Amino acid sequence: MKGTVHAAIGASTPIGLILTQHVSPLQGATMAAVSAGFSLLPDAECEKATADRALGGVFHKPVHRLCAWVYDATATPADARNAQWRLIRKWKDPYHRTLTHTLLAVLTLGMLTYTIAISAPAFMAFIAAFGVFLLWPLHRKVLLGVAVGAAAAAVGAATLLTPWLLTLAVAGGYLTHVVGDACTKGGVPAFWPVRIQGKRWRNIRLLGGLVASGSSREKGPALGISLASNALLVFLML
Repeated sequence: MKGTVHAAIGASTPIGLILTQHVSPLQGATMAAVSAGFSLLPDAECEKATADRALGGVFHKPVHRLCAWVYDATATPADARNAQWRLIRKWKDPYHRTLTHTLLAVLTLGMLTYTIAISAPAFMAFIAAFGVFLLWPLHRKVLLGVAVGAAAAAVGAATLLTPWLLTLAVAGGYLTHVVGDACTKGGVPAFWPVRIQGKRWRNIRLLGGLVASGSSREKGPALGISLASNALLVFLML
């Protein structure tokens, strides 16, 4: 999926919390901004992806090396024969959509966020600002707006969010990326390192791989979800 679609879906994550968990609209707005940014982070291992353009090679290269090392160290013979793996190779990067696109990565990021937020509350503002900063390649012509948004998210996180709510925003946004890519033809190895039919890197494809990246099937539903959820958020804030 494209970065704009991931961000749009990620921004919609907190709506359910507002409706069911007594999260205020202002808290939800802060969480939406953070979720939108962190929804881009799984592609940090992919060169020229939005997260890579936001953070640069200093971040991309070690993440990519880690993905390569973990894949090579844990792949089974069945993984190497997997037809889906040959499809991934067409992307010119055999390690794209591997370690960073697993549920274990979601859980690890959530635990790390919560631990930092609990032990050093001052870092909650930094985490929120970092999330919004990841969006800047999508809005190069309004960098000032992204900077203002990052500052607002930092203030909102420090004054409105609990460590638990910030963790939900971060991990929830990241999770939407994994689930979104699982709906594409390529799929994701969501359940690594669990062996499924002899493969640790068996790609899971929801909806039968119905969605193709960049297609109207991707953009249409994502745009509808984003517009509806964010319109509801604005309505609740009035």
